[in-house]
Amino acid sequence: MLNFRAMRNFVVLGGGTAGWFAALELQRLFGTQASITVIESPRINVIGVGEGGILNLPGALARYGIEEAAFIEATGAVLKLGFEYAGWNNGREDDVFYHLFHAAPNAADGSLVDGVPVDWAMLVANGVGVQYAESALPLIRNNASQTETLGVRAALGARLPTSMHFDAHRVAAYLKRVATGRGVRLLEATVRDLHVAADSGHVTALRIEDSEQPVPVDFLIDASGFARLTLGRRFQVPMRSFGEYLLHDRAIPFYLPHPRANPHLVTRAVAMNAGWMWQIPVQERVGCGYVYSSAHLSDDAALQEIEARVGKVEPVRTIRFEAGHFDDVWIGNVMAVGLASGFIEPLEATSIGQMLGQVLTFGELVAGSAYIVPQTSVAMFNERNRVDWMGIRDFLRMHYDVPRRDTAFWRDVNALKLPDTYATLKACWQHRLPRSADLQPYRQGNFMHFEATSWISVGQGTGVIAPQAAAADLARLPRESVVKSHQFLVGVKSRFAL
Repeated sequence: MLNFRAMRNFVVLGGGTAGWFAALELQRLFGTQASITVIESPRINVIGVGEGGILNLPGALARYGIEEAAFIEATGAVLKLGFEYAGWNNGREDDVFYHLFHAAPNAADGSLVDGVPVDWAMLVANGVGVQYAESALPLIRNNASQTETLGVRAALGARLPTSMHFDAHRVAAYLKRVATGRGVRLLEATVRDLHVAADSGHVTALRIEDSEQPVPVDFLIDASGFARLTLGRRFQVPMRSFGEYLLHDRAIPFYLPHPRANPHLVTRAVAMNAGWMWQIPVQERVGCGYVYSSAHLSDDAALQEIEARVGKVEPVRTIRFEAGHFDDVWIGNVMAVGLASGFIEPLEATSIGQMLGQVLTFGELVAGSAYIVPQTSVAMFNERNRVDWMGIRDFLRMHYDVPRRDTAFWRDVNALKLPDTYATLKACWQHRLPRSADLQPYRQGNFMHFEATSWISVGQGTGVIAPQAAAADLARLPRESVVKSHQFLVGVKSRFAL
């Protein structure tokens, strides 16, 4: 049992996006009744050259009382409408598919019939990209300005859901100002060691450099990034690797100027010889990076490939990582968040999305337990976190389930075994479209990042989901629903001259 009512000293080890969001959650939970301290090391820099959120980012800002306009002004953020994938099927940049943010079809307005998103099914059955069902596409194709996009969103409301692209350095600095303005204490120091009670195994204090006075701890949130000072270095908790399903373990970040008059409204993922390149616009520039497999490409060769495609760049540094997560992220009175708890390549912006989901779930668990949390709830929290990562792993694995075979990397990644959970679903999706019920194993009562329509978007783009699967669903629906959706298809083809 953890009695949060009796706790007074809450410490977040590490700042950055994860650390400051965690501090804001602690401040929301405990207010002025407790001391909340964020320890930032002057030796550690924030990782990130352009980052993006998914649809839980706007909700997180609202949860912590942060106005979107203020966030955008302070961080150089721009609106984001989804993801664009270039070259994933055949290596050519004119091979493009989209995963756009969208309002989920629902039975109330007739867009969902017997679990089938009717208009989407009609598009898939006729070989038309599901992005043509979305209000976001014209804005993306026309390179709409931020002002124009905001105006369309104001008119469409929930029919144009958005997230944001942003500069992680500026986000961390802004969240720091917000949190410290609400009473969170900032301590700039380097942690030397953790005091751990022999009887309980709980962290009781932190020793910091150049000070004989330890920092007292009742509950510790580790946001120390890849340093992973608690679970990894101190407690040596085992990690669950994704290496048997995904190959990437390197990234070279860099910057580019904007290639368009206005910031692109999607995260662009361009397939490369041994991986892919992200292109994330913020107000001033585009943050980029090549994510690749070191088994297929050296660091020098990766830089050469970047420059052969986009010209001379100045790489920030090479980031080395192993895709995976800790089996348990909450142990005793320590919880790891963000990179300190796990990491997978930045495809689909899952790192920040997963972190925000974890912080939200923690806050709801503590408050829902009346601030006295039984160990069974902690165990369930850890299980939900594992389930969350499993869903992310499978969704990203689907992105590499493509016909491309022109380089050693694309041949080898396609030869990797599929996770059993994904393989089982894929077999069903040869006969019908994904349904919400399919994804319950990824949910377990927790926030789930990608609903069935997201799997349809990517599955159609990669070829995992064939037109025949959608046609089989349509054949089971009432005739009037099919006729109406066929009229929708005719309208789409006319509007976009397909």
